[in-house]
Amino acid sequence: FIHRDIKPDNLLLDSRGHVKLSDFGLCTGLKKAHRTEFYRNLTHNPPSDFSFQNMNSKRKAETWKKNRRQLAYSTVGTPDYIAPEVFMQTGYNKLCDWWSLGVIMYEMLIGYPPFCSETPQETYRKVMNWKETLVFPPEVPISEKAKDLILRYCTDAENRVGAASVEEIKSHAFFESVDWEHIRERPAAISIEIKSIDDTSNFDDFPESDILQPANSTEPDFKSKDWVFLNYTYKRFEGLTQRGTIPTYMKAGKA
Repeated sequence: FIHRDIKPDNLLLDSRGHVKLSDFGLCTGLKKAHRTEFYRNLTHNPPSDFSFQNMNSKRKAETWKKNRRQLAYSTVGTPDYIAPEVFMQTGYNKLCDWWSLGVIMYEMLIGYPPFCSETPQETYRKVMNWKETLVFPPEVPISEKAKDLILRYCTDAENRVGAASVEEIKSHAFFESVDWEHIRERPAAISIEIKSIDDTSNFDDFPESDILQPANSTEPDFKSKDWVFLNYTYKRFEGLTQRGTIPTYMKAGKA
């Protein structure tokens, strides 16, 4: 399948610290597709990203972290992690997910995504012009192996790493010390301490002052309280929600 919405917000850590991918709304059809028309319709606007480009890497990272909290409550969202072929709407395949992974890898090593800007429209322009805008800041040194893998993720789809098979990615020099066969049996890189089933101490703490309710939406049937559930996909499974029904795994005596 094609996930189509791989981004940091959809990468979770389980109780052992291992990564789990979430939010399969776009690949199942339960969620609206990316708003590519929104970005394309605004490309005639003049660029307004001059101040952001003049920031050093530290300032860019700080600005990005502040802006992304507000974008999380936007009905439009950010195009930072979307592959250019998805915007072009001329056809794409599962390789678009490897592009997204490359953008995330860049963000984890540099501190901000390669195409981040002050507005989603500017980000869209950078993604579509990636051959000129995908650069590595000299003040944040990373290994040549890491840089090579990012560039092989974020390239034309036909040349993208993983086009042949996932083994092409796993055999890259950046992963030379990874034991793929037993990766989930080994201790995770990040140790997680869970005190109870409802422990939220590992969640990011966003001050309420940073959480802004979006302006009036043009979405049809958009209710006043719906904004708190933006970007969440809900599916009702009748077998588990009927009154009096108990899931098999919760019944007494079941192993």
